[in-house]
Amino acid sequence: MDPYIDAIPDDRGEEIKNRVRDRDSSESPPSKRPRADTGALLAPEGDGDDAEGPLKPQANLYEYDRERLQKGLVYVTGAAKRNVTPRTHTFLKLHKDAYKAALDGGAPVEASRAVVQAMDEPRSLEEHEHFMHYVKLRRLELLANYGDYLGQELQQIRADLNAAATDADDSKVREAALELGPPKTWLTMADRLAGADVGDLSQHVYTACGILGIEPEHMVWLIQEWGDRNRIFHNQIRQYISNCHWASLAEQVCRDVKELVNVAPDPDTAAKYERVLVSIKDEYFEVLSRDDPQHWLPNAKARKLTQGKSGEGGKAGLELSSIQAFRTNDANLLSADPEPMFSLPSLPSQIS
Repeated sequence: MDPYIDAIPDDRGEEIKNRVRDRDSSESPPSKRPRADTGALLAPEGDGDDAEGPLKPQANLYEYDRERLQKGLVYVTGAAKRNVTPRTHTFLKLHKDAYKAALDGGAPVEASRAVVQAMDEPRSLEEHEHFMHYVKLRRLELLANYGDYLGQELQQIRADLNAAATDADDSKVREAALELGPPKTWLTMADRLAGADVGDLSQHVYTACGILGIEPEHMVWLIQEWGDRNRIFHNQIRQYISNCHWASLAEQVCRDVKELVNVAPDPDTAAKYERVLVSIKDEYFEVLSRDDPQHWLPNAKARKLTQGKSGEGGKAGLELSSIQAFRTNDANLLSADPEPMFSLPSLPSQIS
């Protein structure tokens, strides 16, 4: 019996088996063997439990037997369907092609298995961390360079929707224009789309896209990207202040002060940003311990802002209560010996 035929799963390869038998019984076989559908070479469904995680590369080429190649193909095929970066998706496609070539047997056995072995070699943890840092930085750069164009497109969508609603008899169109128009901000909509309480917002987006001939997925992406851009580049610190989130503000500013010397391109830039951070610290905090943001207490100005917020209800009043309790519990720190001050090397100013 042909071992190639025996290796094909019975429940998925009957057609291929028949073709192979027809080829072997023919008096004038074709010069080139037809390429089999390697989907039939996968292990039957339900047998892929062992391939849930990435498989370690085998030490020797002969260990890449048919069973090992099938398991590898199952894993790579599943991984390629996940939400990964375009670069990773391209690599997984090549990885999958390598497994198919090794299973199909069209290429020399040792050469095809050597390619699989090389592509199975995992990236080190350090390499992975460096790559993910690079991806994150490049995403920030994309938002910085092109974020304004996203905002322009959203503003044009809003203007076109208002124009369409003016002449529309459909109440749903007018309602969508109202819900997606000012004074509501795209950042607020992005937060709603990311949360569980979406409400009718998705329906309004779909209505607007239907009128304007836009893909709803594209408009949702625009809103989410614009929201991320504003959180990162415009509103984060201001949002902390306007919402009286003093603990978050203290943690952000304290961390940035500590890391400034490592991330600034030169000492002069570090000194200029240090003055900005010091002005925020002095404007809103009484600092009991320079290096611990939990000991950055809201000063009189911050407490007054919080009291104003508490009149509106919501979290600000609760935060004011927690601030007052925090100040009572840590009042003894005011009379304690001061801790050593953190200083930035080669910087002209110090934070007191």
